[in-house]
Amino acid sequence: MRPRGGGPRTELLLYFPQLLLLLAVALGVFTAAFGIWTATSVWSFPRFVIAVVFCLYVPGKLVLDIAGVEPRPLEGLTLSLVLGMPISSILYWILAYLGLEHVFILLPFAAALACFYRGRRRWRGIWSYRVSIDPSHILLLGVIILALVPLGILPMYYQNADLLSGSSMTYARSPFDVGLHLSLAHELTHSVPPEVPFFSGETLSYHYFMDLVAAMLSSTAWLSVLDLTVRFLPTFFLVTAVLAIFCFSRSWLDSRYGAVLVTFLVVFGEDLSFVPGLLLGSREVWSAQFFGVPTTYSLYFMNPMLPALGMLFAGFFCLAQYWKHGGRAWPILTAFLFAALMEYKVFATAHVLASLAMAGVIRLFLFRETRLLKVLALTMLLGAPLFLHTLVGSQAGAKMWMRIDPWPYVPEALEQIGLLDTSVGSEIGAIYQSGTLSAGGVAGLFLVALPGYLLGSLGMRVIGIPVALRDLVCFRGSTGIRLFAALFVILGPLLTLTCTATPWGYPQEFEYNNAVWFYVQSKYVMWIFVVELILILCRGRRRSWQALVVAVIVGVSIPSTVQYFQNQMHRGLEVLNENELELMGFLGQSCPDGEVVLSRRKLAELIVALTTCRVPVLSPGTYTHLWVSRAALERREQDMASFWDAWREGELRSDILGRYEAAYVIIDKTSPYSAALEPSWHNDPDLTPVRQVHLDPCFENAGYVVYETRCNDCTE
Repeated sequence: MRPRGGGPRTELLLYFPQLLLLLAVALGVFTAAFGIWTATSVWSFPRFVIAVVFCLYVPGKLVLDIAGVEPRPLEGLTLSLVLGMPISSILYWILAYLGLEHVFILLPFAAALACFYRGRRRWRGIWSYRVSIDPSHILLLGVIILALVPLGILPMYYQNADLLSGSSMTYARSPFDVGLHLSLAHELTHSVPPEVPFFSGETLSYHYFMDLVAAMLSSTAWLSVLDLTVRFLPTFFLVTAVLAIFCFSRSWLDSRYGAVLVTFLVVFGEDLSFVPGLLLGSREVWSAQFFGVPTTYSLYFMNPMLPALGMLFAGFFCLAQYWKHGGRAWPILTAFLFAALMEYKVFATAHVLASLAMAGVIRLFLFRETRLLKVLALTMLLGAPLFLHTLVGSQAGAKMWMRIDPWPYVPEALEQIGLLDTSVGSEIGAIYQSGTLSAGGVAGLFLVALPGYLLGSLGMRVIGIPVALRDLVCFRGSTGIRLFAALFVILGPLLTLTCTATPWGYPQEFEYNNAVWFYVQSKYVMWIFVVELILILCRGRRRSWQALVVAVIVGVSIPSTVQYFQNQMHRGLEVLNENELELMGFLGQSCPDGEVVLSRRKLAELIVALTTCRVPVLSPGTYTHLWVSRAALERREQDMASFWDAWREGELRSDILGRYEAAYVIIDKTSPYSAALEPSWHNDPDLTPVRQVHLDPCFENAGYVVYETRCNDCTE
């Protein structure tokens, strides 16, 4: 490793035709791969690439051209792709809200014409255009390939929703994260703003722009939501995230190889959970079981943290460029990316705003410098419409309650390791459970347990803390962006360990502390300080020493990641049979506009994931509580139980059908309720239904019967 980019440079120059040939080969390889795994056809991936160029790259490139910034080619490509996501998504959202989504297809072509016209002089020499490739780019390509490998081996991605011979298809029912984002993407193809597809009638309050990209490309390029969600977009998000991390790291470190190392560690670097995992022989995911703040887990678990990571590092890059070059364009680009981040990971935007505010006030007080405060003000201004949209949407659903209340990460870690039952461990647990303070408990917490937890959860990132603290202590020797990054890193664990963000009104078994994302986000950025310290330590050293240091850092950081991949590989894939696929095909044709369907719970998960239909409620454990109030959830569960109990007795609860405006009722012939296929339905007069409803069979195969609801005494 050569610090600060020094030493002789060995570069390979590729002319435009050669570059075009390499890209064509890469396209062919991916097309062949997605011909093996596909929900539609082998030609879907080339259409996706064309859609990415016109719908994402071109709008972002046009914005950069208008802004008058000219970054290096790799940085320009990365920024164009990252900027294109929120720009196109916002335009599509507005047009869909107005009922004009069919007009959206004209915008990418208009942007392409504008880009071509603005760069018309440069196009004349396109065939002599050269791209310089140095060895660090080859290593970066290797990191990209490594990052994509897990998508091929984890069941929830490439192998998922794969058409098989014999009219069947694979499907990863667990985890529900897959079904969640499939259902949201399907919902957004026909409804903007969306409802909660698995809680019909409830407005969705969630950062859903990751799924909006899938809906936009599905509607624009006629691509399958299944292929987009489990194959194409995860590939795209990973590539853009890797590129954004590399671009910022190269700008920060001024070291090409250091930037590659940062990129690898951000994606694959984990904690020290492998130590207790190996000692105890645990079969759980170590990084989640022992310390509860995993990073790689989040990137490979169908989570919007993946696209948010690329946007976060792209925002950091723009801020770094603003600090270096000044001007008006860079702060606006920075603020736009940080504001748009809210619709990918709202806690990332909150984290950024808190860090900007604190760093900006410090710089203003000490140096009368206002650049960070300008970026803060611009971010709040540009993010205000998105914040108001999220706020209004959340009023009817579950309220996220954030308060100063330490989440028991430390005692939970002690319990998993087997130390909570010791005398000191029990006193530490009492501090969290009942607030009982004791000398032994306080000493054990702050002298042993908490430092041990931080060391275990940070892993090798812990060596970067002194570098970050130096920027917090030595204000005069630090720049504004370094102070901002240091505060971002330090605030993360502080907020996560002292604050709790959970849905209001739910019991503890439903609670998940969303404040964990502050710590996770800090851990991603913390690698920049680790590699910076490595560069300092390796300066002037022999290559063997440099290789040894890098090997130790990487060797200690990836065992938990490897174990996570190994653990997830064993998750089973269901195979949906011909009857199930026929049923889903019928529903896809019959209810393209979000009709409500009543079915038993296991089938309901498939309905929302594979069609555009909605259901009144899903089973517990499928995240419904994150978007709806506890009272509303319990009421619907009682209604569904009452409906099926009455059905089994031959009674039709038309009042429940009317309450949820259900268009279809589905019966599984293999369920205990199949005996009531031909009941003497009648409406109980004591229920005084709103309308008289009758059911007519409209679809049947060997496995299912679908009844359409019809109202005799209703006028449309």
